[in-house]
Parts: sequence; structure tokens; C-alpha cells
Amino acid sequence: MLSKGTKSEPSELMTQTEPPIPTVAASSSSSAAPPPPPSPPWTDMPDDLTANILQRLGAEEILDSAQKVCATWWRVCKNPSMWRVIDLNSRLCADNKFEMILFRAVDRSRGQLIELKLAYFTGDLLPSYIANRYNSSLPFLCFNLL
Repeated sequence: MLSKGTKSEPSELMTQTEPPIPTVAASSSSSAAPPPPPSPPWTDMPDDLTANILQRLGAEEILDSAQKVCATWWRVCKNPSMWRVIDLNSRLCADNKFEMILFRAVDRSRGQLIELKLAYFTGDLLPSYIANRYNSSLPFLCFNLL
């Protein structure tokens, strides 16, 4: 305490009037960070079960949405076995995306494509694209135009 008429040191006044400065150690010990949330249950499913579920979606949904959900779904969607059967309807695809989706799906199959079902497909690039892409590595390809 200061009494009338006494002189005090400037550092003594500063110490008495300034609030304490929080340090990193003091702030981290007072509030612990919450634990990370548990991983979603679908990331623990076997890949073949995940693929079975994802194959119920259309190729457009897989390529545009499902593969972006998590690392597990991305890995499963990149697996060529997911693309052995490709079923596409050009009327259900967004404008001007049908051929791009079709070519991406064929590329994802990496030579494992065995059945291709196309509804309302009018292009003529696909057979030559598949032939040029895989040469003669396709033993049998069922090509259905609906």
C-alpha cells in the first residue's frame, strides 16, 4: 500500500495495477481440448459390403458425391471391381455430363468391365473408346442399349 507523501518505485506500481498475462501453459491446463469425435460406423464396414451398398447408386452419384464422403468410400469407389457392371441412363444424367461420366466409369474399371447397360445412349464414341483403351484385354463385354 502507498501512503501519502511516500515515493514508490514505478515497477511496483505497474505490478500492482496490471492484470496477470495468461501464458500458453496456463490457458491449456485450465481447459482441456475435447476428444475427437468417433469415426462414423460406415468406415469400419468391410470393403466388399461397402461396395455392395454403393453399387446401388448410379455411376453419376458415385463419381460426383459418394466417393467424396470419406477416405473409405473414396478407396472403395476407386476399386476396379466396383465398375465391372456399369448401368447408365442418359436421361438421368445432368446435361452434357453423360459421356464424361461414362468414360470415367469405363476408366475406373481398368479392364474388368464385363457388362455395360446404356439407356437412351446415342453417341458413337464409346465402342471405339473401349477398344482403344483396352485393346483386346476384354474377353467378353455385354453391351446393352435400352
